[in-house]
Amino acid sequence: MNTPTDFLGRTIRAGDAIVYPWRRGSRMGMNKLSVTQVTDEAVSGYSPSGRLVKVTNLKNVVVISSTPTDTAKV
Repeated sequence: MNTPTDFLGRTIRAGDAIVYPWRRGSRMGMNKLSVTQVTDEAVSGYSPSGRLVKVTNLKNVVVISSTPTDTAKV
C-alpha cells in the first residue's frame, strides 16, 4: 500500500483533519474533513455538518491537524 501524502508531503492518516478545495461554477472555497479511512487512491471522512465525503484528488489536500504518532521507545 502506498502511503498517501498531502500537497506538502505529509502523511495522511485516519484521525487527521484536512482541508480540500471545491468549485461550483465560478464559486470556489475550502472544506474541512475529519479523516476516518485512508486508501491508496482516496481519503474519506465526515465534514463538520456530518456529511460523509470521499476525496480522490489528494494532490490538493492539506493536513491541518495531525494525530500524534506512536513514538514509544523500547
